[in-house]
Amino acid sequence: MALVRHRAGPRLALTRGPHAGRLVVPANHSAAPPEGSADTGEEPRHYGAHALYSDDGGRSWSLGLVDDTYDGFVNTSESTVAQLPDGRLYFNSRDQLGTSPGNRADAFSGDGGAHLDRPFAPQHTLDRVPVVQGSLLYAGGRDGVLLFSAPSVPDARAEEAVWASGDGGRTFTKALTVDRRKAAYSDLVPLDAATVGLLYETGVRSPYETVEFRRVPLAALTAHLSDSRSPE
Repeated sequence: MALVRHRAGPRLALTRGPHAGRLVVPANHSAAPPEGSADTGEEPRHYGAHALYSDDGGRSWSLGLVDDTYDGFVNTSESTVAQLPDGRLYFNSRDQLGTSPGNRADAFSGDGGAHLDRPFAPQHTLDRVPVVQGSLLYAGGRDGVLLFSAPSVPDARAEEAVWASGDGGRTFTKALTVDRRKAAYSDLVPLDAATVGLLYETGVRSPYETVEFRRVPLAALTAHLSDSRSPE
């Protein structure tokens, strides 16, 4: 199957491991249906995630990992990525109307985004996230925490929240409900050693009325985590 269209997400600059300095862009695509199919390629079962990477500061780019299962179980879309302390990449993706339980899926890459260690699989500890884009951020240095932001009502885009993982993405726990109003897309950014920023769509009648920015103390997102914080 050929990749017939794609959309890219936020760029990540790797800071550790054998691929330090590499730029990685998580992206998603729709694949061309098999010859003779009545499908157009717009059907969710043809969706997939992929990554682009550059080792020369963005002057040239290569196609890295490609999620090409196309079986309708997990329809990856709008993937995002963070680098873990051991150098691996953690990818988390919207599941666009797949038959798997929940609406989020994840995967790891140990070679800087060139390949997946395993196919995308449902992330059951994020089952309360609706079908929507989400954001990842590893914050707090080598002994920090992996954060994820999205709305937190399973069947509606509402109640923006932040989840935290102390085990490198194996499990997430809801750490903070930021807003009780309707909410949609979001983006997490580091502000300083003790603070992260959250930019998100929100509103009363619609989740797209306005865009707000919140400063969130990192301590408020990590207080609930246990002392066991080793990655997978």
